[in-house]
Amino acid sequence: MHNKYYTPSGRVNSISFLYLFLAIFIAAPLLTFIYTYAVLYIPIVYLNILCVVGIAFGLGYIANFVVGLGKVRNKMVALLFGLIIGISALYFSWIIWLHYHLNDSAFNEITYTELLEAPGAVWDIVWKINEQGTWSIGRSSRANVSGTFLTIVWILELIAFIGAPIFFAFSKAAEPFLEDDNNWADITKIGPFEPIEDKKALKKQLETQNYEAFLEIGPLTNEQNSSHAIFSLYHNKKRTHGNEYYLSVSNMKERIDKKGNVTHDEKSLISFIRVPKEIGEKLLAKIGTSAEVPVAESE
Repeated sequence: MHNKYYTPSGRVNSISFLYLFLAIFIAAPLLTFIYTYAVLYIPIVYLNILCVVGIAFGLGYIANFVVGLGKVRNKMVALLFGLIIGISALYFSWIIWLHYHLNDSAFNEITYTELLEAPGAVWDIVWKINEQGTWSIGRSSRANVSGTFLTIVWILELIAFIGAPIFFAFSKAAEPFLEDDNNWADITKIGPFEPIEDKKALKKQLETQNYEAFLEIGPLTNEQNSSHAIFSLYHNKKRTHGNEYYLSVSNMKERIDKKGNVTHDEKSLISFIRVPKEIGEKLLAKIGTSAEVPVAESE
């Protein structure tokens, strides 16, 4: 008996460990090198926030790519991959940062290798920096940021470095993987449809395989941007040739800012529920009857 919802098989391809190795020693160091020198040479601290956001998404992409290419269907292993990528990137960032500052003030040049081989010394230097600080906020400030405030800044940076790759890796591993095809499922966005008001009723209909009311949900009639529902159908590469179909449904709530720009906030109603092949084919047939949407941008 099949589960009602998609459940990862827990399998891990052995080649994924090679991809992890390449990510740790090539992709992550290269990205952190760019990030660290950007932070060092951008004098405006507030712009450094954009650098932190950038490194978070960059490391998240690397983790997502490793899990996807390595076909990791085990969420705990994916989480571990993300953690390792994040920690290694953070350590490399500290090595690059310390190499710059120590060689800027030392008589004898310190190499990257020496720092890499001495994590204990690196840790001691980091905490000495925490006490004294090396940078200030704004040109008018003479005192370096240190102590509690600097610790908070470092914690936020740590969250960006480690939290993002963990999240992206874990999310990828949770996506439907079709074991018969040995590949990740393709996704087709179908809609827009009228917003779904009753989440509990939708869940009950799909879990009890009572699809009549669900299939009768009509396309959005308002031609202007407005709140709507989107169906995300997961299937094999050829759409109608597979036997596994999974469905996610979301409401996209319209939001208009002060400048009149329209965006949509996504609210997930149900995720990765299994549907029969017949229902999958009927949902794909709706592509021709509903307005083709560029998928609404969510925030």
